[in-house]
Amino acid sequence: MQDLKISIVIPVYNVAPYIAECIQSVMNQTWQGELECILVDDCGTDDSMTVVGAKLKDYNGKIDFKIVHHQQNRGLSAARNSGIEAVTGDYVYFLDSDDEITPDCIERLACPLNGEKAFDLVVGDYRITGSDMPKPPLLLQDGCSLYGEDVLHSYRKGEWYMLSVNKLYRVGFLKSNHLLFLEGIIHEDELWSFQIACLAQSLYAVGSETYIYKVREGSITAHRNHQRRCESIKIILKEMRQFSFTHHLLDNKDVYNLIQNFQMIMLYSLQVEAPGMFRQFYIELRQIGGSTWKYCLLRNGCDIRKQLRDLHLSMPVMIAIPYLRLLFHFL
Repeated sequence: MQDLKISIVIPVYNVAPYIAECIQSVMNQTWQGELECILVDDCGTDDSMTVVGAKLKDYNGKIDFKIVHHQQNRGLSAARNSGIEAVTGDYVYFLDSDDEITPDCIERLACPLNGEKAFDLVVGDYRITGSDMPKPPLLLQDGCSLYGEDVLHSYRKGEWYMLSVNKLYRVGFLKSNHLLFLEGIIHEDELWSFQIACLAQSLYAVGSETYIYKVREGSITAHRNHQRRCESIKIILKEMRQFSFTHHLLDNKDVYNLIQNFQMIMLYSLQVEAPGMFRQFYIELRQIGGSTWKYCLLRNGCDIRKQLRDLHLSMPVMIAIPYLRLLFHFL
């Protein structure tokens, strides 16, 4: 296990008040194997990189800290991609620059990667601070391992969360499947984790909380730009369907239901947060197409909940919209 090299990727953008604590949490790691930490400078407008430089100046530990510089601001997805391109480890771990990891994070997540075992994905649990927002759960038991189609099926059942952070990804798996974050969108984790779930052939779950997810006013997750959000959702849905086609997964029931569930969750969220945009956004989603109620019937048979979820697809838009609003009322 100690022969493994782990790479931590931290995108840095306008996080001057928080980045020192984030880096310190990496420095505090109890993992005795080889560890590198790649900080990606995404050209913020504050003095985040000055704080980074000061934090690393006097460090003389065994962690290999590296800085990758962007020439201009390119966004979170591009920063993570730059990190993936720069890693030299066997596994990569994404850490957001305003969050922290527990001292035993890497040690616990790397523990199952011993001997002949080389899981594509290791998932840890986490906790949220600064908000009482619902926590997408890790429902898998500590020490649970999944293989083949069970990885995707478990994700569709919501047994492991969509966030890209707090997971060890086998670098060979990512590179052999040409997996990168889609740039220029928000909700990039939705598409990333969908693709990971579709292609990963092995997963190990660690029940310990190894990540501290901090919610702050003004963060990407706390601030809603509904117009940009709608555009990103449309792009993600198109990408999910194209990805399914490319990888011959159009007939996979779990893939179909993941796409439909994502669409419904986004519609519900928009109806609650920006109801004035709901009608036009729904019309645009219908124009994108990709599914019909008959298709749902073929995939899910007599599953009443799924039939009710997709029944709007058989209706004209003028009837489908009030139907969905009524459906959401009872959710």
